[in-house]
Amino acid sequence: MDFSLNAEQQLLKDSVDKYMSERYDSEQRRSYLAAPKGFSAAVWQDFGNLGWLTVPLPESEGGFGGSVVDTAVLMEAMGRSVAVEPYLATVLLAGQLIANGDNATLKERYLPDILSGNCQAAFAYQERRSRHQLDAIDCQLERNGDGYSLNGHKTLVLNGAIADVLIVTAWLDESIALFAVPANSAGVHCDAFRLMDGQGVANVRFDAVQLPRENLVCAGAGSMALIRRVLDEATIAVSAQAVGAMEYLLKATVDYSNTRKQFGQPIGKFQALQHRMVDMYTATEQCRSLLVRALCSNSIEQGDVQTQAQAEMDIAALKAMVGKLGRAVAEEAVQIHGGMGVTEELNIGDYLKRLMVIDSLFGDQDWQRRRFATLRYQ
Repeated sequence: MDFSLNAEQQLLKDSVDKYMSERYDSEQRRSYLAAPKGFSAAVWQDFGNLGWLTVPLPESEGGFGGSVVDTAVLMEAMGRSVAVEPYLATVLLAGQLIANGDNATLKERYLPDILSGNCQAAFAYQERRSRHQLDAIDCQLERNGDGYSLNGHKTLVLNGAIADVLIVTAWLDESIALFAVPANSAGVHCDAFRLMDGQGVANVRFDAVQLPRENLVCAGAGSMALIRRVLDEATIAVSAQAVGAMEYLLKATVDYSNTRKQFGQPIGKFQALQHRMVDMYTATEQCRSLLVRALCSNSIEQGDVQTQAQAEMDIAALKAMVGKLGRAVAEEAVQIHGGMGVTEELNIGDYLKRLMVIDSLFGDQDWQRRRFATLRYQ
């Protein structure tokens, strides 16, 4: 079986790599993080102009109609530079939910601006007791004349502090519904802060937020299926980002070991360090192999329950191993670089922080192992 990229995917990879090499050294990245929004508005606009924001969205909604493989190619390239732009939150989560929902009015209202880079969005689905269980929700939508009233709290909303629109999960008539909530609505309160890697998040409170009926993205049985599909694809995407980060750390560590001298020779000649770098290479390739497996199983039509379960198992295995081995590779890179590995003189620590955050997204390695076991023996 041929696992190589096709011509379009290779062109996408080359274009992202070239752009990131020019616009994303460690000093530039830190300047982007120091901006008021936590990323560069100019770089985000470039993403829109280059068409990268359209890659995963359906052609019927103005997107490129790319597959999970196309998205993984893009995210892996961003992972090699530890990009700080909210691609995951705006495009892969909120944008996908709107694009694949049932509301044509919302698509017309938000998707053109998302695709052009003029709208920031976020998916608010986690709550304090959720622990990655999608139906552990206390937010409630109550009917109020021709509209609805939303009450509740959401935690760790990626991009929530600067989003123009929040896609929120809440109970409506004994089923989970998705609603588009403009961030400037009366009764929306955000408590913004940053994760260890600098990404902006927010805890959001909704106090009797009044919403019209036309803000309903999706309701009924289809809502949970849509949420699971979008989160599964996002899990593959962040895993691809982790593989890109691991690849960078391996290369940077090998290069450093060939230039840093001790006892009159490069430290890369010391057998003990060679063994550790071989372990880094093995871990990176193991995660890449699991990524390819997950991409293959999630690129085919899910014709039966067994096929769907296998695809979900592949995602769980990928995410669990990325969480375990990604951190191990980053810690080895820090160790081989010595004390400099965690200083601002080098960017190795930035990759360690990002890989630790990726482990926690959408279920950490322990949670994903339990998910795998449940799917395997159900």
